[in-house]
Amino acid sequence: MAGTEYRITGNGLIEAIQKATSARKDLVVVYDHDNFGRLLRVGYFFNEKGAAKTPPIVTWFKKDEIQITAESNAIPKVALDVSYTHSKDNERNFLLNLPLDKESRLILRHLFRISKKSIVGFVMQVEIRQLTETEDWRPVIRYDCAHGFIHRDMIDSKGKKAKRKLGTQNVKDAISLASDEIRNNLQSWLRELGYYSQDNISLNSSNVREEMDKAKALLLELCDSPQNIKQTNNKFVQLKDGPDFEERIWPPK
Repeated sequence: MAGTEYRITGNGLIEAIQKATSARKDLVVVYDHDNFGRLLRVGYFFNEKGAAKTPPIVTWFKKDEIQITAESNAIPKVALDVSYTHSKDNERNFLLNLPLDKESRLILRHLFRISKKSIVGFVMQVEIRQLTETEDWRPVIRYDCAHGFIHRDMIDSKGKKAKRKLGTQNVKDAISLASDEIRNNLQSWLRELGYYSQDNISLNSSNVREEMDKAKALLLELCDSPQNIKQTNNKFVQLKDGPDFEERIWPPK
């Protein structure tokens, strides 16, 4: 069954269709998104033609009942706190979404911008969502070129921001430096900033390192050939929840 952004398959959907057929009612599949447009869950309800309009009772599928395939390159949107006026056609996002544990998820965002084939800048940002406290994604660590110089922002759990100018002001060198710093320091930084205290962050797993290297390589390639941005696609890699977090579930390899 196709939606505007997703294709839903699996035994749960088959059973729902069978129930609707037996009851001679229409099956309506619904999607629950957060404020940024990310899919949270999928459910269904039965609609009887000619019946009085009442709020539907939605049954939400369990994770193991359905499989979800994205039908578009929908990219999670998180406020970057960096102003710009250029067209989105000259901007590319490369994102890695991975679980920290059952209550926390992390996004590593790589963003590159050009204007008239000249490099405007980049953003490399770490965003976290702790489900026990808030549904919002919060920027934690950000590298960018705003304010006229390349710098790193560190935002603690209370919202206090510390800004530090990078030792290099060359965009290509700064991208390499930022990627290395995130990989080597993220675990201790999250503890220091009051977000996450455990020591099992998965940045050293082979799949995570591979995806981080790919995103870094794409940004470096665009530094060398910014005119190729038109042929470069946005990319969103989400790693599976649970112990088997190294399995990529979308997009397929």
